[in-house]
Amino acid sequence: MRKCCLILSLSIFLLPFSACKKDSSRAVKPAQTVSLNKNLLAFSIDGQLIGATIDTVHHQIHAVVPRAFDMHKLTVNFSLSPGTGVKINNAAAATGIVSDFSQPVNFTLLSADSKTSLNFQVYVNTDLQYFGVLGHIISENSLNRSYAFYIDQFDGSQYQGINCGPTVSTMAIKWADSTFTKTPVDARTRIPEAGGWWYTSDIQFYLAQNNINTAVDTLDNVAAVVKKSIDNGNLVIVCLDMFSVPRNEADYQHVQKFYDTQSAGWGHFLLVKGYKQTDANFYLEIYDPYSNHNKYSVITNGQLKGQDRYYVDYSIKSATSIWWPYAIIVSPKGQTVTSSKIRLNSLHKPVPVASGK
Repeated sequence: MRKCCLILSLSIFLLPFSACKKDSSRAVKPAQTVSLNKNLLAFSIDGQLIGATIDTVHHQIHAVVPRAFDMHKLTVNFSLSPGTGVKINNAAAATGIVSDFSQPVNFTLLSADSKTSLNFQVYVNTDLQYFGVLGHIISENSLNRSYAFYIDQFDGSQYQGINCGPTVSTMAIKWADSTFTKTPVDARTRIPEAGGWWYTSDIQFYLAQNNINTAVDTLDNVAAVVKKSIDNGNLVIVCLDMFSVPRNEADYQHVQKFYDTQSAGWGHFLLVKGYKQTDANFYLEIYDPYSNHNKYSVITNGQLKGQDRYYVDYSIKSATSIWWPYAIIVSPKGQTVTSSKIRLNSLHKPVPVASGK
């Protein structure tokens, strides 16, 4: 009898453990985390300028398209691992769909059972934004010609390292007069300056010698002077200390300086041929003669880096204020500059000269 009671007690003691074990075997196991990073095999936008980049660490996709494209209507193409689904901004999508990419887009990958998802942010930029021009264009104007007039001052001649003045003058005259065929070497020969830097007065004299009219304006407001001059069909030449202009270390971008300037007093001439005003900055569209054979390798492959360079107005303001706070306004051949009016404290105060290399 005592043996039966012992067996019964032992059975009752083990019953809860047996029951717990039985319940555990019936419980649903937690879903395993499934990585969808490798399920996105390819991504592209029709007409993209370079291959889209898929960042599986920060879960971002970046693409670049021409600025002329309608960002509200871009065709997106993608390929996925079998069984993977996609949503664009929470709407089911298939490759070849036309979507609005004017703002960052949520591109969500879904597992076959739709229980697991992975979201990528898609950023589509224009070529200008890729080049470093921030914001969206509000207004712009470029005084381009149907022919080339950009010149690299590094032409192999004796004074190439300090020939920014003769080179900018030659570019300005080529723009003003399509029949002009002389070179920076010709300009240096005409005004030798004993093998030294050219002065602002040399530029004015050389342009006048080639029947190109100029005027001088103060750069109290860089954006206003440039915009007014360009809109009136006139180029602008500035003389500044390039040491004060920030360098951009991103080789593929077209904004700010692309070369080293060792110390203050690095005088230089730039030719302003346009502007781009965005909701972020005012950019001067510039021909900088100091390319030294350096070229872009992405999108504008083979283009010299001094051609169509964009400098922010406040950096130009700072660099001209400490060097030469004026601008030479250049008109097309046969025309007279009418948009410029010198503003000095004294009408009899002469405009000082400055030089650049």
